[in-house]
Amino acid sequence: MITRIRRGFVRHQAGAAAVEFALIVPMLFALIFSTIEVGWTMVQTIMLERGLDLTVRSLRIGSLANPTQTLIRQAVCKQAMVLNDCVNTLTIELIPITKEADYPTDSSRCINRGSKVAPVLRFDAGSRSQTVFVRACFVVSPLTPGLGVGLALPKDNTGAYRIIAKSAFVNEPS
Repeated sequence: MITRIRRGFVRHQAGAAAVEFALIVPMLFALIFSTIEVGWTMVQTIMLERGLDLTVRSLRIGSLANPTQTLIRQAVCKQAMVLNDCVNTLTIELIPITKEADYPTDSSRCINRGSKVAPVLRFDAGSRSQTVFVRACFVVSPLTPGLGVGLALPKDNTGAYRIIAKSAFVNEPS
């Protein structure tokens, strides 16, 4: 009796395609959504770096008179058009470099969306003919947090990851 039932299952192949489909589709979706996640992260990174570079150029040539952190953050966000809620989730640090080997070695200070306390940022535009290191940190949530690359990204306690851009410039001499 059991042998006859087993033979019936072995001969019957109506659900074979459904089993293959059920095994392959999750991996296919993970691959597709990971590709989308990587592409979107790349676009945001490129736009942040572009916005920072254009703003640094304005700082370097002196067209941004009396720069403040808010003014520079707004300028970067205006140039980096695709960054969602940029003004509230972007931090900018300007650190004058006094010696050649004096670049900051600490990690970027980013906004923690789970806390109401803002990070303490260094902001000094430097003097004429001085090298200034600029660091921007943008906090963003992954598109697919529980799948593929979104699952593997290093995240903070709110589930967001950081995109960091760095630059340096020398203020124009007087």
